[in-house]
Amino acid sequence: MLVSVPMTQLVAIAGEPVYLPCDIATQDEDDAVLLVLWYREDLGTPIYSVDARERDFGVAERWSDESVFASRAYFLPERRPAELGVDRVRASDQGIYRCRVDFKQAQTRNSRVNLTVIVPPNKMVITDDKGDVKQAIVGPYVEGDTFTLKCDVSGGRPRPWVKWYRDEVEVDTPATALQGNAVRGVIHVGPLTRADVRAALTCRASNHLRAHPIETTLTLDMNFPPLTVHILGSNQPLSASRRYDLLCQSSGSRPPASITWWKNGHRINNAKETLSSDGNTTTSTVSLQLTKADAGAKLACRASNPQMPSVAALEDDWLLDIQYVPETTVRLGTNLDPKNIREGTDVYFDCIIKAHPYVYKVEWRHNRKTLVHNVGQGIIITNQSLVLQGVGRKTAGNYTCVGFNAEGDGESKPFSLNVLYAPTCRSSQQRVHGVAKQERAHITCHVDANPADVSFRWTFNNTANSNEVSDSYVSRSGTSSTVTYTPHTEMDYGTLLCWAHNRIGKQRVPCVYHIIAAGRPDQVHNCTVVNASLTSFGIRCAEGFNGGLPQSFLLEVRDIISQEIVANVSSAVPRFTAVGLEPGKTYASAVLAYNAKGRGDPYPLRASTLRPPEKHHVHDKSLDLPRTAFQISGAMSAAVGGGGVLMVVLVLFMVAVRQRCAKRKPRSAPPPSSQPASPDKLREKDDSESDDRNPDIIPSDTDHMQLDYFRQQQVSTISPPPGNRAPRGSVAGVRGSIPGYCPLRTIPPSTHPQAMHDNSTASSSIPPPARFASGACTLPRGAGACASSGAGIPLQHLRTLPRPLPAPAPAPRHTPRDTPL
Repeated sequence: MLVSVPMTQLVAIAGEPVYLPCDIATQDEDDAVLLVLWYREDLGTPIYSVDARERDFGVAERWSDESVFASRAYFLPERRPAELGVDRVRASDQGIYRCRVDFKQAQTRNSRVNLTVIVPPNKMVITDDKGDVKQAIVGPYVEGDTFTLKCDVSGGRPRPWVKWYRDEVEVDTPATALQGNAVRGVIHVGPLTRADVRAALTCRASNHLRAHPIETTLTLDMNFPPLTVHILGSNQPLSASRRYDLLCQSSGSRPPASITWWKNGHRINNAKETLSSDGNTTTSTVSLQLTKADAGAKLACRASNPQMPSVAALEDDWLLDIQYVPETTVRLGTNLDPKNIREGTDVYFDCIIKAHPYVYKVEWRHNRKTLVHNVGQGIIITNQSLVLQGVGRKTAGNYTCVGFNAEGDGESKPFSLNVLYAPTCRSSQQRVHGVAKQERAHITCHVDANPADVSFRWTFNNTANSNEVSDSYVSRSGTSSTVTYTPHTEMDYGTLLCWAHNRIGKQRVPCVYHIIAAGRPDQVHNCTVVNASLTSFGIRCAEGFNGGLPQSFLLEVRDIISQEIVANVSSAVPRFTAVGLEPGKTYASAVLAYNAKGRGDPYPLRASTLRPPEKHHVHDKSLDLPRTAFQISGAMSAAVGGGGVLMVVLVLFMVAVRQRCAKRKPRSAPPPSSQPASPDKLREKDDSESDDRNPDIIPSDTDHMQLDYFRQQQVSTISPPPGNRAPRGSVAGVRGSIPGYCPLRTIPPSTHPQAMHDNSTASSSIPPPARFASGACTLPRGAGACASSGAGIPLQHLRTLPRPLPAPAPAPRHTPRDTPL
């Protein structure tokens, strides 16, 4: 049983887009479209497909036949029904198309579309009785003449129709079919009268109501005494203060007419005349700059034939219509006082406008920004009025209204709206103040208020009570007030509240300032090395608590061996860049924060610059010289072999003797050295030897080598009782102080008293490490006094040293001296 496939009729104009419908809607929610295929009946294969069998339909694979639609086709599944769009439809696209839709569950659905493509005509040729092609003017003819015009139109499908119009009135037009789907329309004109001069004869052709028709208009020209005179573009408005070239044209005069210009009966003498190519039309041009005062004046153009003085001159006049840019003025509501507009008041403005032509749009601006009608924000714009509901401080400013017409936009002078409001606390103030006991602090309260004549009230709150601050401690300057506050006890730390009021009202929410005990800043943390190069590296840290005072940051870079400062960088934020360093070298660095109360604990770390690229040796071809043949005799070979065996036996004998002597001789501690080698120097030697052997080997990290060295010596940090503040060091150029570091001491492996007695002797035999700071030092914040003023160790070892062994008696302590980092 054959099932009839529904067909949809579509008509499209060539060059325009067309949309072929295809219903892909499903009846079941669980069903889905798997495949959409488009066919053209004269082709056996699909011309477009949407394949969603292996993916979601939203990202289905789409294909278009390059010989049919190519890239002009696109599928629109979101439409109801879905459509296949084709851009720039062609005449060859006409035909019957079938859409096939395969569903996951439902039965396959087919639909057909009969597409008809309309091709508008594209060529029109008009000829007269002589076969001359006419394009703009036909003639000139004299009174009583008759003539015929032929309009040939071609290039359309289906065959176009042709019609003639005389002054936009349709004329009976007999049409004749020509070869090649062309058609001809004929118009017969005459006998001519004076009424026929400059008649507009229009040939218009089309083949569909939706197709844009093509047309050609011819003007009929005749030889007469001046028949017409026209000011071209007359009765149109003119803009004030602009210069115009006005044209007056007279036709029908044989010989050509003479044209003169007049304004309110006064002749204008600067006119220039030109003659048309056929000699039938005279054009006169006058240059005028009109003003607003010329509105309503009569401008006349007179044409006369000098050869026919008995014939009165023809005249065309024009009542001047002068237009100008809108003149606007902003006026405040009559019942409002511009000097007493308070916050929360409703304000309205009127825009007084003088304009011609009248404005088509009025725009309101606040501080040169356009206002938009928004009832939710209290902005209501109706006609030429502006209403501001509940004005606030942000509403204050300059308001202008702008009128728009064809001449341009005219903006009024600004109206300054002054909104009075009660004081409020100004943002971006320092809310936390660190103050030491017995220190005089000046806390400033800044408010925004209008009028600026304000008075202040201060209160102090702590956990126990709330007190008013006496006026003798308070000073005022404009909209700012400063209280002088000195804490003496712990109870003097708390919160200061500041209120202000003016004649508008009292401040609702006070400004709150917290007074805390000031101290030196905390240690920075999370320091990392970034952007290392051959001669520089950067360090970034996270800042800690500033101690209640503004803090700054300092980076010191030292040479590990000599402890000389090679870079000293200060910054308002913990981000530094040390430059001018040596390539391929490791430096001891420390980052610390400081404020007016002192310095925080340094954050030690090591940073290295990049190693320079290795030099590659170039093979010298001059060394490739021919070698002289050298032959070893049998006696010489025997002598060399015997000498080698003798050397091996001698070396084995010396090794055996050395081991026997070592077993008999008791092991003793190595004598103290006046200048022991440090781990850094040992590593420097090893690194140099390793580099000589293999320049590609990257040297090991200095931190691990020194750390292993001190672990072998069983060292530990000193942990004195808390509460003892060690002396602080100082850094040149920075106020305050910075704690130093406590030197390490050795702990003997045994707890025997004799071992403890020999502690000083044993410690002197330990090679001292590379020092970060010479002399004695202090412990970080919270630690006690240092031990003996031995040589300091690099700062990075304070993080990873092992836990100290218990000692029967503490080592004697000496007061350290201040040591700069």
